Amino acid sequence: MRTLADRYSLEDRVLDGSHWSYWRGNDGVLRRPVGILVLAPDDPTEHEVMAAARASAGAEDPRVLRVMDVVSDDEGTCFVIEWLTADSLEELLSEEPLSDHDAWFMVLEVARALASTSAQGLGHGALAPRWVLRGDDGRVRLLGLAIAGALQARAADPAGSDPSGAMATRDARGLGALLYAALTGRWPGEPDECALPPAPEQSGHPIRPRMVLAGVPAELDDVAARALGLPGRGEPLCTAAAVVEALERAGRRMRGLDTDGREGAGLTARGPDRSTGPGWVQPRRARRRWIGWTAMLVVLAVLAVPGYLKVRASSASPPAPAPATAGHPPATASQAASASQAPTGTSIRIVGVRDFDPPPGGNGTENPDLVKYATDGNLATAWRTVPYYGRPDLGGLKSGVGLLLDLGQVTEVGAVSVNLVGFGTSLELRSSTTYQPQGDDYTPIAKAVQAGTFVTLRPVAPTRARYLLIWLTSLPADANAYRGGIAEIHVYRS
Repeated sequence: MRTLADRYSLEDRVLDGSHWSYWRGNDGVLRRPVGILVLAPDDPTEHEVMAAARASAGAEDPRVLRVMDVVSDDEGTCFVIEWLTADSLEELLSEEPLSDHDAWFMVLEVARALASTSAQGLGHGALAPRWVLRGDDGRVRLLGLAIAGALQARAADPAGSDPSGAMATRDARGLGALLYAALTGRWPGEPDECALPPAPEQSGHPIRPRMVLAGVPAELDDVAARALGLPGRGEPLCTAAAVVEALERAGRRMRGLDTDGREGAGLTARGPDRSTGPGWVQPRRARRRWIGWTAMLVVLAVLAVPGYLKVRASSASPPAPAPATAGHPPATASQAASASQAPTGTSIRIVGVRDFDPPPGGNGTENPDLVKYATDGNLATAWRTVPYYGRPDLGGLKSGVGLLLDLGQVTEVGAVSVNLVGFGTSLELRSSTTYQPQGDDYTPIAKAVQAGTFVTLRPVAPTRARYLLIWLTSLPADANAYRGGIAEIHVYRS
């Protein structure tokens, strides 16, 4: 087994290129899985890939898997990358196309990530289904930002700028290709980029998705065709931001897709179902959606048919955990335990949320502007801590930092579920019936060590509390620092 810098071990090869390979590895110091991109010795693209890696390491969008370290030895240069337990889009499409909703949502998330990073002059350059991942929690992440293009000699300026707009156009067309593949199961790009069957062509261009597979919504067909620049399909979409706008508009027109990724009653599914005071933030409540009379009549008609025994599960249900494929490791024991203990009780409304970083160890605030993202119903957004350096225990500066929840009144708490950013967060759930100014003033009632991206904190005994403190005590590595985050919080009764 090859070991790099006496720290990173290469375990499973999961992707191959003409002069590179991508591995699932392990960080022996932090004891967590990592991705490792290995270049062959004297690789001609090494300079371009190194410049791309440096540029992409500063990407701020949480949907992007970033480079954390670079190591060289006699066998080549290696780039250590964040890891996600996930299936690639290529794997998801190996059996059949996605549902309309999943195709729309996955490509929209990738487009949003690229629209965000383009402000830093960062593009992908080689979008293909192998680089798009969907985690066990349903979150969509992008692998290979800037690096994938550099591997194929498609890099922009090493400093990250791309004055010609060629990278932006390339990524917009890549998004169109991803949407085309997600809707049809066929790949309209270069054959060596994807193992899916090629898209049928006419006059040297892929025919539009609706001609490949019946039932593709006209709105999504139009976005895919315009992003691919197919002739006669309207004004081309030449940037990721333009694709985002077009997809969001398509979702609204279809009247079944909310722009935060939730599925409504008007959606057709061709593919398989995968599917307070100052400082306090009030969580956004989910909008109520009503079923139309037509849908109700259809349901009544189905129920009236004798012998009808089975109802398909809604594609709004979270996807089941997937096996370790496409280079994404199986869940650890702690992750599996957390998932199996997902709470089932009645949810408790969170009245207010605020960041909690009390002195003397803290300075009183911890990214308060991001607090709203911990309860906004969107796993793609998150409250993040500031970076800490030197040690995962917040640099040894303080015992913890976190978010304080106000339930509005004293009530019995049975469990709290937390979606975390990154792998390896250690955290505690603490409680009090009254507001307290210090973390140690709240009673610890549950904890998790080196958690995955989802954890359920369940008190050993029923607890009555008004205030709950999600207290992060150790953070995941993030580039050259340590940084944690919370994407969603839900509180439940026993």
